[in-house]
Amino acid sequence: MKNLFLILVMVLFTTIGMKAQDIRPAVGQVALEVNFTPLSASPIGLNYLKGRYLMSEDMVFRLGVDIRVHSDKSEPINGADPDINDERKMSYTQFGLYPGIEKHFGNMERLSPYIGAELGFVTKGSKSSYTDNNANTTVETKGAWSDGSNRGFTSIGLNVLAGADFYFAKKIYLGTEVGFGFQSMTMKEVEVTSGSTTNTTNVKASTTDIGFNFNPAIRLGFWF
Repeated sequence: MKNLFLILVMVLFTTIGMKAQDIRPAVGQVALEVNFTPLSASPIGLNYLKGRYLMSEDMVFRLGVDIRVHSDKSEPINGADPDINDERKMSYTQFGLYPGIEKHFGNMERLSPYIGAELGFVTKGSKSSYTDNNANTTVETKGAWSDGSNRGFTSIGLNVLAGADFYFAKKIYLGTEVGFGFQSMTMKEVEVTSGSTTNTTNVKASTTDIGFNFNPAIRLGFWF
């Protein structure tokens, strides 16, 4: 309700005195979207890179891409001897892909409601290692970090969508969207290797969620 009120207020002030001409994008144009939360400390945010392509006057192809790479290396002091430094390495890589399609309807100049569907695929791989230089041994963990955090996983989902875009300026819109669908996530097996011995500390585990989902931020998009 707060986001809806903000949209209505912005619409009121931005449409006064404007002529509804050449507001909508042309076929073949591309849009980029960000999350807009004007009352937060960071009003512009981005969950992942999201673009749209206008295939026809009422059909839009959408694609979200999420790429995250993190690595950390440290040398904690081993025991009371400051001259002996152990080595800890931790890293993960995450990749997500969200293709979808939207069917827009209505013949309104500024408001463009739509229905659609979106697939979601995300995979994350994690690993860490700890080398004790005093004992000259290395313990490697695959599938998560050694403390159990950043567990690797693979997820796939499908959402049915309903939303609307409102063009308050030339080829610039605010929007909101709600979805209903499912997501199936499989946590990856965690293996710990020390020397020539490998043990499985966590086996694969799967969960499935079905229900509504909603982005609380306002969608702010720009067509190019």
